[in-house]
Amino acid sequence: MKRSARCIQMLQLLKARGFLSREELATLLDTNIRNVSEYRKELEEAGYSIISTTGKYGGYQLDASCLFPIVGLRQEEVKAVSEAISYMKSHDDFLLLPQFLSAMDKLMATLTMEKKEGGIYVKGNTPLLNPMLKEFIMRMDGARNDQLAVDIVYKGMHAKNFEKVRIHPYEILNDAGSYYCLAYSLKAKDYRNFKFSEERMKQVQVSDVKFQRDADFQVSEHIGKKGLIRNEVYELDVLIHGESALLVSEKMIGIDPKGEWIDEHILHFTTIMEGKIPAMQFLLSLGNQVEVRKPLSLKAELKHIVEDMFRQYHETKVPTYDIIQDRESVEK
Repeated sequence: MKRSARCIQMLQLLKARGFLSREELATLLDTNIRNVSEYRKELEEAGYSIISTTGKYGGYQLDASCLFPIVGLRQEEVKAVSEAISYMKSHDDFLLLPQFLSAMDKLMATLTMEKKEGGIYVKGNTPLLNPMLKEFIMRMDGARNDQLAVDIVYKGMHAKNFEKVRIHPYEILNDAGSYYCLAYSLKAKDYRNFKFSEERMKQVQVSDVKFQRDADFQVSEHIGKKGLIRNEVYELDVLIHGESALLVSEKMIGIDPKGEWIDEHILHFTTIMEGKIPAMQFLLSLGNQVEVRKPLSLKAELKHIVEDMFRQYHETKVPTYDIIQDRESVEK
């Protein structure tokens, strides 16, 4: 980065973050402390008043009375802001979310761009992606913006082998820390979710074939209310006891959850959950502190699962090594 560029970046950092130590500035600018002092002198020569504090915790701060020029955002920065807005919308536990969205509306209103939509985040906890998957996502997102068909080598959840599939990418989604592409599959002749995963996706090749995006497409019609996959819904009616009752009352899991205390130890809880697997996982996580009233079909399946679990544990043989160790301890 050239010297003039670092001076401008330093000015932006001081305006955006307030007071910064020389060490912090040196790290952010990828330079040394001596150069930071030189940048400060050049900025002051250009007419900016920078307040300097000496001592162990010394640093710089831009005079609040300084006028600051508006610097345009680069395209990748605009995309990052757009992605951040979608991400924060999915985190309704952020107390200042309305104020944040209001501030971002003001910012986005000043930008000139063809598309303001970013990825759609259903839930958080996004993990680190390896370089290959990042590249796949970037290719797919570019193809989505340019409306170009994409050829992928993919293996579905229940498929035995990989196969080449041509898709029309519509949205990049994030659900529970994993990225997906919601796309129209020319093979299935329907919309499908394709997961960006080393185990499922081996190749992403953008073609030069244009596709016409369905003008009536609505992403909400293809994903669930609480998760990416639109599943069969289950209306749960349960009685929860003990510590689990308190924990569930605090989290209020599912869609339209309602809890009513029968007494100080028993919670009557009703909710709607999308998909059998999430519903079963939730009920099993409560162990013997839940009594399932409805639906009876899930109650019957839970009974079979618990019986199978008991049978597996009951029939498990003790490893030979453990038996030998036990004998040795007895002999001693």
